[in-house]
Amino acid sequence: MILISSLAGVLFVGGLIMLAMYFRPAAPKAISSTKTTLRTRWQRVSKKTKNNLVIGVILGVIAAIVSGLPVMVIVVPAAMIILPTLLGKPSTYERDLLLALEAWSRSLAGTADTGRFTLREVIGITQGSVPVLLKASVDRLYARMSTTWTTADALRAFADELDNTYADEVTIYLIQAAEFNAGGLSKALNSVADGLSGNAKRKIEVEVERNKPRETMITMTFIIGITLAALVLFAGSGQMDFYRTPLGGIALALILSMYVGLMVWAKNITRVAPEPRILQPQASVETGAQR
Repeated sequence: MILISSLAGVLFVGGLIMLAMYFRPAAPKAISSTKTTLRTRWQRVSKKTKNNLVIGVILGVIAAIVSGLPVMVIVVPAAMIILPTLLGKPSTYERDLLLALEAWSRSLAGTADTGRFTLREVIGITQGSVPVLLKASVDRLYARMSTTWTTADALRAFADELDNTYADEVTIYLIQAAEFNAGGLSKALNSVADGLSGNAKRKIEVEVERNKPRETMITMTFIIGITLAALVLFAGSGQMDFYRTPLGGIALALILSMYVGLMVWAKNITRVAPEPRILQPQASVETGAQR
């Protein structure tokens, strides 16, 4: 019975990995001409998740043998994979990007305030102080502006790389400010930096509020974890005989599945859809080099 449950558990947990990957922060967009296969999906699973799966299966088999509860073969690996994903801290990428854009805008404004440089020169001078999150994109922006790209096309390609509404806002200001004199450029950059600072503060406040349900779920999971540990340790008592039967195993699995469903629901209500972009993506960033 335990061997059959072990095999079923391995297959079940394989599907759970796909569920875990659904809640992972989105990876940078990539263009691919090949269809994603099951094998490539498995290769994309992080090493940490794979290790958790192996450890979970081993611990699950041990727990099933000790307690006589076959359902542990599924419960333990599932917990090892799903809990870090559902209870992990949400991505702070957008907040970090906001702060990086603000710092970069202020750096540009400080240099432009001298009144002696064009926008391209200002971007080049401040390359050494660009936040790490923007470093690669800003380097490519400067390289494009130094070749045959028009300023507008280079800035639009920069916005497409970041793929964010706040980056679009900065880009619009820069496109307009490129035609200003130095004083106008500095004023425009300081204005957008102030706006980004306010948005970042509001986003931090929202994140604090949205983190409260996660903290509640962590506390509840800790309590349930202790209960399951006690269930394994005291499974020899007569009260646990029901859960050793196939029907009892199904009942226990359903109870735990309902809790996982609650966690998934709580995770979903705290997820925030990205704000729509202001600028429409260009058909191809390379088109600017041909103009």
